[in-house]
Amino acid sequence: MPTLLKTWLQGACGLSLPPHAPRAPIAFFAALNALAFSPLALAQPADDDAWHFSVGIGAASQPKFPGSSETRLDAIPTFTASKGRLHLGALPGAGASLGVGYTVLEEGPWRLGLGVGTSLEKPRVANDSATLMGLGDIEQTTLGTVSGSYAFGAATASATLIGDIGGHQQGKQALLDIAFKARPMDKWLVSAGPGITLMDQQYAQTYYGVTAAQSVISGAPVFNASAGVSALRFSAGAEYELTREWRLGARYSVSKLQGDAATSPMAEKDTQTSFGLFANYRF
Repeated sequence: MPTLLKTWLQGACGLSLPPHAPRAPIAFFAALNALAFSPLALAQPADDDAWHFSVGIGAASQPKFPGSSETRLDAIPTFTASKGRLHLGALPGAGASLGVGYTVLEEGPWRLGLGVGTSLEKPRVANDSATLMGLGDIEQTTLGTVSGSYAFGAATASATLIGDIGGHQQGKQALLDIAFKARPMDKWLVSAGPGITLMDQQYAQTYYGVTAAQSVISGAPVFNASAGVSALRFSAGAEYELTREWRLGARYSVSKLQGDAATSPMAEKDTQTSFGLFANYRF
C-alpha cells in the first residue's frame, strides 16, 4: 500500500495495518461495494452535510488473475462512507478497493466524478500459477479515475477511464457499460447489463505481454501485446432490503477475453466468471 495512504489510515482513522495485507480479490472487492453504490450514485446531494456509512462482510469467488483457469474464494469486508459529493471506499470498476471519489457534476441525468485509490494487494503474483512463474509480480499502484454516467428511463450508460498515476507501468483502461435496473417486488432491486473493456498498449504489455527477459527466465514465448478491446462482459446483481438498515446482495459477472488478452501465453481460459454475496449495514 502506498506509504502516504497507509500513514493516513493509521493516523487519521486509527487502523493498524500489517506490513503486507492479505491478498483478496481486487476488482471484485470493488464490485461488491458497487452492487448498491458507486462513487457517483453514493454521493449525497451537495447540500447534505451529514455523513452516511455502510459496513459489512462479503464472500467472493473470481479468477486468481486475468486469464486464470483457477478461482479463489475469499471473505472480504465492505465499507463506504459519503458526505455530500464526497465518497470514501472502493472505486467500482477500477480494481481499487480503497479510494476517495468526488462528484464534480450532478445535473439532471448527467453525473461526472473523479477518484483516486489503490488496491490492498498486488494485482498479480507469480506464484499464483505455474503459468506465471518467471514472469514476475505486477506491483501495487495508485490509480486515478474519471467516471461519467447518463440515466435514461430504467437504464444508465456509464464510462470510466482508469489510469496508473503511481508510475508502475500499468497504463490505462476504459470501461463502457449499460445497466438496466428494476424493482420486480417490494424490497428487491435487480440490475443487469453488458459492458466492454479497452486497454492501452502499456496496460496490455504489463498484464498480457512477455518481454525477451521474461521469456529467458520463464520459457514462455516473447509476446508483444497491443492496445484494443480486452474483454466483453455481462453482469447482474440483486439486492434485498431486509430492514431499513440491513441489506443483502449478490453479484454475478461473466466476461470473454478478446484480442491479445485472449491469445496471450498467460491466458489459460478466455471465459472468466465471478460471483459474490454480501450483507451490509447502513447508518
